[in-house]
Amino acid sequence: MEIKKGQKTPHLTAIILAGGKSSRIGSDQDKAILELNGKRLIDIVISKLKHIVGDNIIIVGPPEKYPSYKQVVPDLFNQRGLLVGLYSGLKASASRYSLVVGCDMPFLKLELLQYIGDKIDSNDIIIPRYAKSYVEPLCAIYSKACLEVMKRNIESGILSIRKIIPYLKVKYIEEEEIKMVDPDFNSFFNINYKEDFIRAEELIKGNKSND
Repeated sequence: MEIKKGQKTPHLTAIILAGGKSSRIGSDQDKAILELNGKRLIDIVISKLKHIVGDNIIIVGPPEKYPSYKQVVPDLFNQRGLLVGLYSGLKASASRYSLVVGCDMPFLKLELLQYIGDKIDSNDIIIPRYAKSYVEPLCAIYSKACLEVMKRNIESGILSIRKIIPYLKVKYIEEEEIKMVDPDFNSFFNINYKEDFIRAEELIKGNKSND
């Protein structure tokens, strides 16, 4: 599947979760602003998402830490975690559907993002599933129909994204489908440790990224 320049998925917003720290990497900076190959991680992700959604991009994180970005929203609950960030981004989104990714996913494959977007139909969640039963919550599309379940779970202290799935209409993007457009599964590569940075640099040097 070829993504042509200027080809966008209509009525879709992208949400980048950028609240994570980089203490496991050995830095006191927020992970989003760490540099890989001379570019901030968050800027690498934004450059990819623009091919899919244009400028319809929301960053979830402390607004004071991202003053130069167009739309930044804070977490709406005091609890930490991905579900709170996802809820906060969906709440702010002007679109019915939003593509949600992490700020530390530099090898997102445009073909996979487009493929997921093409499977929206009437589903509430469109999410990759591989390795028999593992789901990837941060390379997935969520609808505003998820907000009620998310809020209820957050208020009950149930903060796993996977715990909302039984209550919603879900379309799984299965392993064989993923392999068709991202055979190395690099879209799901995220950076948590120093070793991940080393691996990311190797991927770039080996010309295995999808820039």
